[in-house]
Amino acid sequence: MSIPGAIHAAMLTPLDDDGAVSAERLGPLVDYILSRGVDGLYAGGSTGEAMLLSRAERALVLEELAACAGGRCTLIAHVGAASTDDAVALARLAGQAGYAAVAAVPPYYYKHGFAEIADYYWAIADAAGLPLMIYNIPALTGVDLGTERLLELLADPRVGGIKFTDTDVFQFTRLRNAAPDKRFYFGSDEMFICAAAAGTDGGIGSTYNLIGEVYVGIMETVEAGDVETARALQAKANGLIEILLDTGVVPGLKHAMNRVGVPLGGCRRPFRPAPPAALERLDRWIDANLAASDWAADD
Repeated sequence: MSIPGAIHAAMLTPLDDDGAVSAERLGPLVDYILSRGVDGLYAGGSTGEAMLLSRAERALVLEELAACAGGRCTLIAHVGAASTDDAVALARLAGQAGYAAVAAVPPYYYKHGFAEIADYYWAIADAAGLPLMIYNIPALTGVDLGTERLLELLADPRVGGIKFTDTDVFQFTRLRNAAPDKRFYFGSDEMFICAAAAGTDGGIGSTYNLIGEVYVGIMETVEAGDVETARALQAKANGLIEILLDTGVVPGLKHAMNRVGVPLGGCRRPFRPAPPAALERLDRWIDANLAASDWAADD
């Protein structure tokens, strides 16, 4: 079960001025992201504040995204949840709405055994009827499945691939070498060049919302053997990422998108507004690195 496309933006979730999910603001966000040349959109993940949204809000995002972007690019729905029932309901919706694949973090908070985690994944895959992507992000979920357990999951024909958001490129390459028929997407934006050099199938990342063309460029230049250009592109991305570490990744990205004319509102609590000094640095980065033609307000 294949998953099409290489570079997918891990989408932010637009909120209105009162903090509710905004269907009206989704279209301009999709238009901007796709204008950067990415292959697809990955909705409802960590960048999308999914764990701070209700199941109904997550469903709304998936439905509205399918309506405004279906047929324009690859759509991947992240449906992972603490509850299997919630994840299954969202997976079924994604299957009905025309998504290309579903992804899911393992069930979190409680310390589930591997058999419980596997049952959760098979329930999601069966409900969606789509390729399943394992979302491996142990730093946030607290679930570190390890290489052998991940390979057990990847061996199932219902699994199409993995979103690997970790810094262990050695483990990433071991997994990819052992499961060459699956799709491997790297999720640590700050070291995407490492995965591209190691042979990733693509990437799914937060900063792709703002500068997706940088990651398209890294893939293309690494494949062409132009390492110097790839390094320069990664350095550009990392200049942004260094600032986002001070603003908070999601608050900082939302500020940046708002500033370039893509209204996304703020973040869901308990996120707090970014420190003003960090936002001033972010504004300077935007002014120095994004051309006037990149600003949605100027289109």
